[in-house]
Amino acid sequence: MLIPVILSGGAGTRLWPVSREGHPKPFIELADGETLLHKTYRRAASILDAVEEAPREILTVTNRDHYFLSKDEFARTGLEGRYRGTYLLEPVGRNTAAAVALAAHAVAERYGPEALLLILPADHLIQDEAAFRRAVVDAAQLARQRRLVTFGIVPDRPETGYGYIEAGEALGPGRAVVRFVEKPSLERAEAYLAAGNFYWNAGMFCFQAGFLLEQMARHAPEVAEAAALCWENTRGRMTPQTSMIELDAERFAGIPEISIDYALMERSDAVAVVPAEFGWSDIGSWCALSALVPADAAGNRAKGQALFLDSRDTYVHSEDRLVAALGVEGLVIVDTPDALLVTHRDKAQDVKKVVAQLKERDHETYSCIARWCVPGAAIRCWKKGRASRSSASR
Repeated sequence: MLIPVILSGGAGTRLWPVSREGHPKPFIELADGETLLHKTYRRAASILDAVEEAPREILTVTNRDHYFLSKDEFARTGLEGRYRGTYLLEPVGRNTAAAVALAAHAVAERYGPEALLLILPADHLIQDEAAFRRAVVDAAQLARQRRLVTFGIVPDRPETGYGYIEAGEALGPGRAVVRFVEKPSLERAEAYLAAGNFYWNAGMFCFQAGFLLEQMARHAPEVAEAAALCWENTRGRMTPQTSMIELDAERFAGIPEISIDYALMERSDAVAVVPAEFGWSDIGSWCALSALVPADAAGNRAKGQALFLDSRDTYVHSEDRLVAALGVEGLVIVDTPDALLVTHRDKAQDVKKVVAQLKERDHETYSCIARWCVPGAAIRCWKKGRASRSSASR
């Protein structure tokens, strides 16, 4: 029994000004007209079709403010009616450890502790779906042997923007994890590539609901205890007919804000990795997003209206008007109705610093985009979000 769990949270600050707190990264429309969330839902559905196991349920953990946006996006796939859809709605963001722990409680409650969770972040892109499904089958085999399983992408370059996994002894279709390494220097990344037993950390996981909770109680007791209290105050809202479960706001706000990687995966001795090659990207910057768009002879790429003259290796994202790039090289230009970003490609990872400054200055473009608010209401939309976050954290 396997339940895909879509984690749809985070503001995707490196993709500002298109991705914001009120309209985050999973809802960004790609060049093919589909969003990352749309693609993730179809991927989850294809896994259920491949394993042919009941129940055919997809669990989504998202912010309560994104519930209707998510339902609309799933409906656009044309698949929603074929699978049971359940939503765990977070009152505030608490990173992935809280989201995964509450998903494990919900699945264990409904299907028992041996049910498998397949954790799928909603903001990743996978090119080879068939290879991904084969990797999931391998991961499920290891997870049934009481392993916390992660997916390791075979690196094809010395990438410094990703975390790495060092693999050890063979474990059936996977390998034991020796350690996790955060974003390394170029010299170390080159050494990892040459070693042959290091993989990019894809941030996707597979494990039994009960075993995950056992391991969390052992290695991250503060998270485990707070999540258990939150579930105790929430579980009464879950019935056989329930599709939308609002997590208890007061208890959820008390869960430590930490990722599942830091809280558990880096501490447990029961972690395995399934090496895989399925064309993965976490679309973590404008450079990664621009790579999805075909380039002209000079390396320029555009989504929307753009004119390139004497320019090279420049990306333009324009939503409502023409952007002309004259005599420039290596730039990223992102034009939205209420904000404009111009940066060098080498600084694309630092766009989050802009967002931090906007947040510090209480600027409305941190949270809301004009087109998704009624005219003149951008500030009210943003302030409403701030008020709900503040009341939930008390």
